Amino acid sequence: MIFLAVYNLLDNALKFSQPGDTVEVRGREDRQFVYIEVADTGPGIQDTDLPHVWEELYRGEGGRSVPGSGLGLALVRAIAERHSGSVSIASRSGHGTVATMQLPIHAPSS
Repeated sequence: MIFLAVYNLLDNALKFSQPGDTVEVRGREDRQFVYIEVADTGPGIQDTDLPHVWEELYRGEGGRSVPGSGLGLALVRAIAERHSGSVSIASRSGHGTVATMQLPIHAPSS
């Protein structure tokens, strides 16, 4: 499932990038979490769309002309949360987007 989440983040970055843009996948860890980042230099996400990107079927203003169902980021969030993690997006319209998935290294105690 985590592979699918990373795939969806990467697929989004590639779909919204143009020739000459950069897409990077980065990973890091600290003693508690693993962080997987997908960053692009594409058009970014408008501020008005950012609060809604995790909603099922939501298609932002800039994404309506790009093929897709609007389910990818909702699925990424569901997968991260099922693994006791989280996902966030930072974006600047016209400058690109960074999506970060944070997953705990150790399973939470029950």
